[in-house]
Amino acid sequence: MNRKYQQDRIFPASNSQNRAICVLGVGSTKPFSVLMVDTMSDLELISKGQCFPRYRFERQSDVQYNLLNEAPDLVRIDNVTDTTLRTFRSHYGTNDITKDAIFDYIYGILHATAYRVRFANNLAKERPRIPFAPNFEAFASAGKRLAELHLGYESCPQYPLDLEFAGTGLPKPEHFRLGSKAMRFADEARSVLTVNEHVRLKQIPPQAHGYVVNGRTPLEWFIDRYRITKDKHSGIINDPNAWFEHAEDLIASIQRIVYLSVQSTQIVSFLPEAISADDPKATITKAFFEARAREASEAIANSPWEAEDQAFVDAITDWDNE
Repeated sequence: MNRKYQQDRIFPASNSQNRAICVLGVGSTKPFSVLMVDTMSDLELISKGQCFPRYRFERQSDVQYNLLNEAPDLVRIDNVTDTTLRTFRSHYGTNDITKDAIFDYIYGILHATAYRVRFANNLAKERPRIPFAPNFEAFASAGKRLAELHLGYESCPQYPLDLEFAGTGLPKPEHFRLGSKAMRFADEARSVLTVNEHVRLKQIPPQAHGYVVNGRTPLEWFIDRYRITKDKHSGIINDPNAWFEHAEDLIASIQRIVYLSVQSTQIVSFLPEAISADDPKATITKAFFEARAREASEAIANSPWEAEDQAFVDAITDWDNE
């Protein structure tokens, strides 16, 4: 659609040093998910996405500026209000809570499986509402760590996967290049990823498939986007091999995505089950949460009206054709 809507008020052309929490928007059929960004995002980064920024930027005057005005006169406005800060400090009985901690707390709460299960019906039809969880610090710390992971995915540590080379000797740079076939999993457990006819990555842990964003895991999104495609109308070829300075950097990127996924899964799994003072945590077990999360993931993969997602799932699980 090529429209920015109000994104310029969140990420103006100047270096804004901002971040935003993106959640599902009205009309989405995907299970609830959330992702933090620090740059202007696509509408479908999160299905029908809505962004809630840490700050917003307003012009000091009503004078219209044009494309030649590279640095319009902007004022940064804090979206975590003083009233919100006072409310959180009053509720938890401490003045140590900061506005950044509140923003991190929200990100942590929105990741909690207990929150997504308990308020599943509400999240499907309205904007998220944030409860006062008994343990503020746990959710704030988790949200901060998740934000660091998701914003720094290009520079985070690499998960130590085993590289299997089909040739003799050591692989050369050309052996790491993507070919005509998309990357795909080689086994039902998705512990082995076939990169091309020369290289496979093994020992992918189950936790790498436990974190889902917008209906797919980060690794599934990586496989889908990092493949050679040709536009039917223009004939333009999109070749991800050109995105890397060194061909072997592709493997490093995959290892970082796996690290991000494993860490995110572990952080979410350790979040407290109590998300409000009246939470019926005694009757809702962790196994129940995990089962509901799996059901949601399977539903999006198998829904007949989600043809694109289904075709993708089929493509990366074509074990019989290995």
